[in-house]
Amino acid sequence: MRISRKRFINFIANAIVFVLAFSLLITGIFLGWFDNNKNLLIAMIAICTFYAAFVTFSIFIFFNDFTLLKTLHVENEYNFGVRSNFNNLYAFTKRVEMKQKTFRKKGKSQHMIAFTFSNLLISQNVNRNKEIHLLNNHIASFLNSVYLKVNSKKKNFVYAFSRGTFMVYAHDQTVQKIQEICEIITREIYHFAEDNCHHVWVQPFYGIFIIKKEAVTNQIENAMLARDNSERNFETITFYQDSFRKVVSASDIEEMTQALKEKEFVVYYQPKFNLSTKKFNSAEALIRWNSKKYGLLAPKLFLNKAEAVGLIHDIDIYVLRQVCEDLNELIRRGRRVLPISVNFFLYEFYSSNFLDVVMDILREFKIPVELIQIEITEAASQANQFLSISIIKKLKNKGIKVLMDDFGIGYSNVGNLKKIPFDAVKIDKSFIDDIVGNTKAREIVRFLIGLCKINGMEVIAEGVDSKEQVDILKRIKCDTIQGFYYSKALPKKEFEVFLSDNPFEKKERAKK
Repeated sequence: MRISRKRFINFIANAIVFVLAFSLLITGIFLGWFDNNKNLLIAMIAICTFYAAFVTFSIFIFFNDFTLLKTLHVENEYNFGVRSNFNNLYAFTKRVEMKQKTFRKKGKSQHMIAFTFSNLLISQNVNRNKEIHLLNNHIASFLNSVYLKVNSKKKNFVYAFSRGTFMVYAHDQTVQKIQEICEIITREIYHFAEDNCHHVWVQPFYGIFIIKKEAVTNQIENAMLARDNSERNFETITFYQDSFRKVVSASDIEEMTQALKEKEFVVYYQPKFNLSTKKFNSAEALIRWNSKKYGLLAPKLFLNKAEAVGLIHDIDIYVLRQVCEDLNELIRRGRRVLPISVNFFLYEFYSSNFLDVVMDILREFKIPVELIQIEITEAASQANQFLSISIIKKLKNKGIKVLMDDFGIGYSNVGNLKKIPFDAVKIDKSFIDDIVGNTKAREIVRFLIGLCKINGMEVIAEGVDSKEQVDILKRIKCDTIQGFYYSKALPKKEFEVFLSDNPFEKKERAKK
């Protein structure tokens, strides 16, 4: 945003015309030019009035622009650490509206992009803020050169920064070009952050909205919704879909909040059987909602709603506390206990105090660290490998094992097995389903098991439902089995009974 040179020139030109017209009017009155021609006098007065009004309006606009520019400078000094003319949201909206009026009849593609570097907000940490300022200012400057790198025209782009989010309006760009722009920006962000940002972690997330006939404010909102979805699912680029507009009612929030208060959420445990020791060596904690209104609900029926109402953090912590409480009770009663793995959502794993929260809860319930394991999805480990490795190492240093859940789907990258120090890898059920009748599926699982073994990781097969699957997995050297063949997920009391008396371990004891 800047005070328009064209507008200033028009103001000067009209001011000169007004001064000349007014001078002629005064001179004419004194010299009697209008004595015999009243119509000419009226015309001159009208001209002077018109230009006086125009000049007055121009002065008002000029000072309004000046005030807005001063506000922009203050805002950018807060965001970038220096005064800058880089657009804020108000200036961006006005410029995009003007561009779209110009381009409307041309029928060219238009995109709105919103991106952030996760939660880089100004705080009390001086070093952190300095790095945030440097990064924001660098990317703001860099954006002006992006159009050159994609062989486009500068007039086809408008940029802005507001409340930690960069906005990009792009005209006449293909979807491929838009993705290329995002990749160019990402490379620049990583390159700059590697050398200059040591107190913040940087992970860009992009939301893209393909513009049709929506108002600019709606375009921005839709791009932001897509960006939020990117961060939630740890996907770098997400295109807007109507389904992103989750409608969360006050009753939804009240209902789930009340369920947490009344402890309607319960933890079930599914044991894992080790094929070498022929014993159950651990279990996974799985949440259920025992709702007074809906009955017993599986996670897929309520976790999305919990995420939409902002209660995922509370549920994650609730599960960990319940697991520790159950373990504490079993230990006090002298009952058999197994290490329990707990799943965490992506936001939880990347929160700054994640490790402190986990350790505080373990200390509160006096639970040995070897009895708690952390399961994270492969998506979490992919999003920012530097941070993933750092957090996993800290967990391992505390004695907590870390498992990669759902390996083989979505973000699969076998290179992660070498880079990221997982203790165990869980092969997704979708690979296990077909191993009995499908040779290719069986060989893929054999290959995945071999990769994990080379990297010194325990291999856990999920969703094993039949003896035929167990026999195959045993032959191809899988370590541990989790699935209905051995046991479904059980409530606490049934799980305790199962551990003390189950047919699988009893059979092995009988053989001895």
